[in-house]
Amino acid sequence: MGMTIKRARIDARWYAHNPDRKRVYWRNLKKLHHAARERVQAQDNLIKEQAEHIRLLLQENALQKKLIETLTLRVEELETMVLGRKRKDHNQHDDPSSFSSPPKSRMPRDASSYHRTIPSPEDITKEETHTIDSCPDGNTPLTKIKTIVYYEEDIVLPQEPSQCKTVIKRHVEKGYCTTCTKWRPALPLPPTSVVIGSRVRAFVSYASIILRLSYDQIQHLLNDLYAFSISQGEIANILDREAVKLTSPYEQRKTMIREQIGVHYDETGWKVPCEDQGNHAWVMTGTKTPDAVFLMGRSRGKGNAEEWMGGNNAQHIGISDDYGAYRTLLETHQLCFVHPLRKLRDLAQSDTLDHAMREQCRGTYAQFSSLYADLRAILATPFDLEERIRVRDQLITRLQTITLPHPNDPQKLKTI
Repeated sequence: MGMTIKRARIDARWYAHNPDRKRVYWRNLKKLHHAARERVQAQDNLIKEQAEHIRLLLQENALQKKLIETLTLRVEELETMVLGRKRKDHNQHDDPSSFSSPPKSRMPRDASSYHRTIPSPEDITKEETHTIDSCPDGNTPLTKIKTIVYYEEDIVLPQEPSQCKTVIKRHVEKGYCTTCTKWRPALPLPPTSVVIGSRVRAFVSYASIILRLSYDQIQHLLNDLYAFSISQGEIANILDREAVKLTSPYEQRKTMIREQIGVHYDETGWKVPCEDQGNHAWVMTGTKTPDAVFLMGRSRGKGNAEEWMGGNNAQHIGISDDYGAYRTLLETHQLCFVHPLRKLRDLAQSDTLDHAMREQCRGTYAQFSSLYADLRAILATPFDLEERIRVRDQLITRLQTITLPHPNDPQKLKTI
């Protein structure tokens, strides 16, 4: 430090006796100062650009972490759907039984649970008596003979082609009415000489709609059981005619359900032989009666939900899952608790989340499942309006506490 000051003093005295050199010195200092300021400004700009770049990278990294978390959970869900959930060692700390209710122990089953119920007397179609007088081996007369009663339940299978189906040849008279100027038959006459009976039509409808058998399977089943041949065109015509007959009661049921105070809506995958729009089934059922109506062979589009509403969506409370179409169509929408409960359960049992997130999901699931169990218990008690209002406020407070955000919430938990 002392040498630097001494050197500066010498330079100052030297420049004092050399004015030209002094001007050169100050010019050099000015140039150096200007260059330094430009360099500092460039560095400041670079720091700002790098800070903005770092901010964008951190933002991108956060988005990638959320995306990876979402995709990892989705892959885990798909693996569970296809391969099933892995069995865990119950001695491990992260056993699901540690955060949810313990699995119910299997009740011991007595021998009666493996036995069929004794038929009622009106169900007995035939009685047979089997006697025995002597031993089958030595032909020795038997004593202390007792009668044991048991029942044999079976189905009737046709043994001969003539027993498989019935063929009725009908002679129908018709006469001419001079007043009406029309021919009047004793029975409505079909358009063809051979028609299919009501039992076959019912069988085809049941096999197609309920059992979801293909036309080819229905053909083979009728042929194998009853030696009844039928074409695929006849099957299609039967289904079309039965649908026309059911149109009026179907519309009546829809109107009756819509007029109830609450209506449940749901949709699920359901394959049908000839889908109209896709392979989904939509169901609508009321809260007052067990009646239900279905839309089969549809897509999962919003138009099907609009068809269910029928323009009267403001007159009832709609109860459904969290499918977005319901939220936009229903003025009063109630979310079914089972759906978030299942999603929370899957999150709580996830193996892909880190420890902190997994513990947060387990705690949320435990609180929500406890709330759901208390709600079911309260609904099972006799109705008391004052008591229900009091308990409702308590349950709402608990629900609001559960939904408070937490730093360890994964993105899917935040969505739920």
